[in-house]
Amino acid sequence: MSVAIILLFSVSVWSQSVAEGVAAPKEANEVMSTIAKWADAVRDRNQKTLDELFDETLIVTTADGTTRGKKEEIELLKPNPNSRFISIKNEDVKLRIFGQTAVATALTKMQMQNNGKDLSTAFRYTAVFVNKDGRWQLAALHTSSPLKPVN
Repeated sequence: MSVAIILLFSVSVWSQSVAEGVAAPKEANEVMSTIAKWADAVRDRNQKTLDELFDETLIVTTADGTTRGKKEEIELLKPNPNSRFISIKNEDVKLRIFGQTAVATALTKMQMQNNGKDLSTAFRYTAVFVNKDGRWQLAALHTSSPLKPVN
């Protein structure tokens, strides 16, 4: 009987932690993998992967308050012979999972070339992911203004 009570208590505590946004290991790994795939797809301008990673209802809000949807975001990230990303690194990633929804914040550092000139930038973002049919997809994104100085 005491084993049953301990088991019930353990399940109850774990359920509360997940409900309060503490990431369960399996889901956390899946979302972190999705974030890594997203960074790689942006770096490589991989339209197919971006289409798979973005929810149909994606809404992106930029630092200046403008918004765009999935189609516009993919268009913005299409291959461009004059501009390429060299690296995209997500740092200081914090993740909270609420059932089938995950909220991530991160510091993103990007190195790129634009018209042959090396550039770097960094910004913070808040991203909302939804789990549909066992697959995490980006549903909402809000980005900060570029941070200065970039290290």
